[in-house]
Amino acid sequence: MQLPREVRDHLWARVGYQPYAEQLAAHDSEARIRLIAGGERAGKSRSAAMELAGRFLEGQLYWLVGPDYDLCRPEFAYLIEALEALDAIETLATPTGQSNRMLLRNGTVIATRTAQRAMRLAGQAPDGILGCEAAQLSYEAFLRLSGRLAERRGWLWLSGTFEGSRGWYAERFRAWQSDNPDEAASFSVPSWANRTLFPGGRADPEIQRLETTYPSDLFQERFGGVPCPPVSLVFREFEPAAHVRTIRDAHESFDNIEIAVDPGYAGAYAVLAVAQRGPEVFVLDEVYLQYAMTSQVIEACQRRSWWPHVRSGVIDIAGRQHHAMPSQIEVWMAQARIRLRSHRVLLQDGMERLRTFLRNPGTGEARITVNSRCQALIREFANYRYHEPREHHPVSEQPIDADNHAIKALCYWLYDRFGAVRPRGPRQSIPFRITW
Repeated sequence: MQLPREVRDHLWARVGYQPYAEQLAAHDSEARIRLIAGGERAGKSRSAAMELAGRFLEGQLYWLVGPDYDLCRPEFAYLIEALEALDAIETLATPTGQSNRMLLRNGTVIATRTAQRAMRLAGQAPDGILGCEAAQLSYEAFLRLSGRLAERRGWLWLSGTFEGSRGWYAERFRAWQSDNPDEAASFSVPSWANRTLFPGGRADPEIQRLETTYPSDLFQERFGGVPCPPVSLVFREFEPAAHVRTIRDAHESFDNIEIAVDPGYAGAYAVLAVAQRGPEVFVLDEVYLQYAMTSQVIEACQRRSWWPHVRSGVIDIAGRQHHAMPSQIEVWMAQARIRLRSHRVLLQDGMERLRTFLRNPGTGEARITVNSRCQALIREFANYRYHEPREHHPVSEQPIDADNHAIKALCYWLYDRFGAVRPRGPRQSIPFRITW
């Protein structure tokens, strides 16, 4: 049970906590999972502790989980200070290098856990978890902590400073900037939001000095609380806040739905439901299966609400191949009565065409919208990369052939509908297939 905000605000007033605007935005969010990316000295440990101090009356068990016990100590120390001011602590144990624990007068237990220890605990379902230095937690730890909260419909507050703009923490930050099916939201709290340390805010002389000292991307990560897309990312133009939103009842809103298909097996068999409205393109849904036969993929598509509105689509040129069995195009026609078109699409042509929809060359605005339920496509945009440069070694200019199945399907459809951005001469358009 979540208490009224008036109770929380009263508790905060008694302990002297006055969050600044960037912190309050995260505190006021109704998302069950909140990721707070803080710049250095932005007050992320105190704000995390105050989230729990304002909610300890709601449940019976709370965890502070970090990569090790020591990384939980700042948040736990702030909690001791706040709850002592509220005269709420019954017993307290703070052994060094071990789990710290407090029992409150109302019977609530608050304890620190390492990520490894939290994974092994059975039979305990916390009402809420503070993820301390969450950027240093493994993705598996994040998933398991999320699972621990399911029984009691608990909440998760993840705070930390970006350890580079890679990994699940940065990926989830970007994904949770927009509509998503995870009941999650992400927030940036920059260093200069802390007016006690930086009274001049963004224009504070010390912040200005740091900005001239650090490379711009590292400055944004360490002090702005904003991840910068890695140079190796193929589609750096993709931004969840600009390109992702929830589209409900797509089958009622669009009557010109087509499918975009990239057949596969071990990697993935990707099918996107795509529609156009004026100059804009909408990716409405996806079917993304591994180790599935074409017939199984078709059956999965036929169970979707938009399927009756599909009459045609586009598939990879390899869909024409037979390999001593019916081609993909023939299977879709025979089983689904869907006629699929195909073209030889050069890698660069498909990528260039997609980029013009991620960001209109004339206006700089997005003209493609991805439904928030298309999590595989969104994940691919965050993971599809070029090879990392290595000193004294030649590096391929082609992206790594992975994390790109739904992206390829989308490229095929956009190329079919809008053609190449730059028509190529006869020598360049000799038909051959590049394997993505």
